Amino acid sequence: MTYELLAYNTDCRYQQDIRYREYTNSKKKAELFNKIPKIQFTDSGHGIVFATREMKPRERRDKTITILWRYVRENMGG
Repeated sequence: MTYELLAYNTDCRYQQDIRYREYTNSKKKAELFNKIPKIQFTDSGHGIVFATREMKPRERRDKTITILWRYVRENMGG
């Protein structure tokens, strides 16, 4: 099973605002990623949330994005 790890902006005006995207076959890594705390923006009430989804077999992968790699690593115990 392949998992897509995504961090995205909760503001519906910016639906394509992906701050982090990675792929993994590790269920444990996907579970840890889901536990990363939301980044809350104080001025708007929106934030960045972290979510994992299972990909369908042979589903096309999008480009990896690592803008928040340091935050992800710190919150996954790395």
